[in-house]
Amino acid sequence: MNISIMMDELVKVLKEATYMLQLETPKGVFRAPQVADGYLSPKNPKVEVTEDFPYVIARYLNDTSNDEGAMAQVKVICGTYSEDDQRGWRDLLNLTNAIKTYLLAQRSFGGCFSIELPLKREFPEEQPAPEWVGWFTLSVAIPNIQEVDEDVRRILEYC
Repeated sequence: MNISIMMDELVKVLKEATYMLQLETPKGVFRAPQVADGYLSPKNPKVEVTEDFPYVIARYLNDTSNDEGAMAQVKVICGTYSEDDQRGWRDLLNLTNAIKTYLLAQRSFGGCFSIELPLKREFPEEQPAPEWVGWFTLSVAIPNIQEVDEDVRRILEYC
């Protein structure tokens, strides 16, 4: 299965899970987190760009296929910003709670992908305040590519 399709569909799910949230940016503006595939956009110091925080990044890690099926590992990295330590970690908790609740309520997505349990959330003890970071490691069941045997090849030749 095309991993790019799975990542595109996961980004759609993450956007849906977080669009109602209003989290602080370093400039004191409140907005929903940006959701990115892979990495945040590179910065050009000559051009004014949107602030990174708050953000959610879906990052592909690896995938495996065997006779039982296929599985992809994805890290969902979340970042928030707050000068207030008590609000900072809670903003991160609220962001990750919104994602976790959405993913557990609708584990299937994109018509053929499924989040497998356990769903692991981690916050490092040391945080680079006022920036707050945590992540999920997801196992996503993906359709397995089936071997084409001789009978299937003959059928395909007639099509």
